[in-house]
Amino acid sequence: MTTNYNEEMSAVKSDLQRLKEDITKLTKSAANDAQVNASAFSAKAKDKVKLASKRTKEMSMQGRDRAHETVAANPLVSIAATAGIALIIGALIARR
Repeated sequence: MTTNYNEEMSAVKSDLQRLKEDITKLTKSAANDAQVNASAFSAKAKDKVKLASKRTKEMSMQGRDRAHETVAANPLVSIAATAGIALIIGALIARR
């Protein structure tokens, strides 16, 4: 019985050692996969931020150009609108 018990214990220890090695390999593999996925996600996020920044800059330039064109085409209306807005803001500030 002792010999059989020792053989079985040896087999169980061997199985546990293999299980430990498999878990270690699996953990390393999962960590590596997570790192690769994180790097890919980071690169995509950077690209999207750059694209959004570029689009925002283009849209602001277009808006600025349109505002310049509108003021150049209608200088008196622009001055009157600015004066009206200034009067409204002044009146609101004076009420406080």
